[in-house]
Amino acid sequence: MNTYKLSALVMAGLTMSAFRGASEPAPATSSASLNLTTYPERVYFSTSNEKEKLSGSIFFLVVQSPRPAPLVPMSLSLTYRAKGQIIRTDSIQAPLLEPIAVSVLPPLAGSPPMYRPLALRLHLSLQDPPVADSVEARLSFVENGQERLASTTIPVVRYEQRTQLLFPFLGNGMISSAGALHSGHRNRSGLYAIDALGLTANYGPMVQAQPEDDPANHAGWGRPIIAPAAGTIVVARNDHVDQPVAGNSDPSYFLPRYKDGGDPGNLVVIDHGNGEFSMIAHMRKGSVKVTTGDHVVQGQTIGLLGNSGDTSGPHVHYQLQSGPDWEKSDGLPVRFSNVQRLTPGSYFRATAPAAQK
Repeated sequence: MNTYKLSALVMAGLTMSAFRGASEPAPATSSASLNLTTYPERVYFSTSNEKEKLSGSIFFLVVQSPRPAPLVPMSLSLTYRAKGQIIRTDSIQAPLLEPIAVSVLPPLAGSPPMYRPLALRLHLSLQDPPVADSVEARLSFVENGQERLASTTIPVVRYEQRTQLLFPFLGNGMISSAGALHSGHRNRSGLYAIDALGLTANYGPMVQAQPEDDPANHAGWGRPIIAPAAGTIVVARNDHVDQPVAGNSDPSYFLPRYKDGGDPGNLVVIDHGNGEFSMIAHMRKGSVKVTTGDHVVQGQTIGLLGNSGDTSGPHVHYQLQSGPDWEKSDGLPVRFSNVQRLTPGSYFRATAPAAQK
């Protein structure tokens, strides 16, 4: 059974169909100047399908090179091991390594520069909990007519969350979007992010039917957003204008730096002091009650649910990340103590702990 999806980028306009018409390359050789890595660097597996009992992970498999020369992928093998023993090997040939855009990968800093001339987007799926404890990836590709080989070993790791988190608002709601494993957020820090709508006491999305494009008619509009856990505010933005029309993410309301989308609007980032940071985004203009350096306690109101940034309707965006800057941090799998199911379409009622009621 095919248990993964993958694709590839070939730079500089060199297509695989053009390459297949060329002469056969020499046998593959390894190269010390080329190395295979993952992006993000730490790959985590989490439950992706409860009914089918599957764990999954989505990441880039990247060739790093001191040269910008284009690379053409020929084959990829994935060898799954448990306690050193091979339990499965999958092999994928060039026709299935389809080109995709890879603009989400930032440039590599440093001197001399390192290039990423080839990247594969992998979606690995394993039984849940995984039996395999590692996956060895061996990639064959062609550089300047010479076939080369690079490999890396990817540990199969389930992230152990350190912070006990409450959902960022209380009351009735619905998960409207989740991370990449559920066809949702795909950026680096948002791999496990969730979006949630506030609902009425009867689980309705609107407080009145018309006009449906008025953000104020959405049940979640203005709902208190709370600190999921105690910590220190390291980022706070409060002056971003809300999108005036629900159902339409108008780019004219994005900040200039996010002209192509992805604007988080008014946001707060909380440092929980253990390498975990909560980012809560799209809050209502002028509602953010905290500033950088403030200490907050779990359950404290930090703002109101709004419609600022790149959003098509009032909702809260939450993600757990490895650092204060969402554009440079890795996303971390997340769970909450008061909401269990985080799959799109799941209804919930988030309650406060007894001590906070």
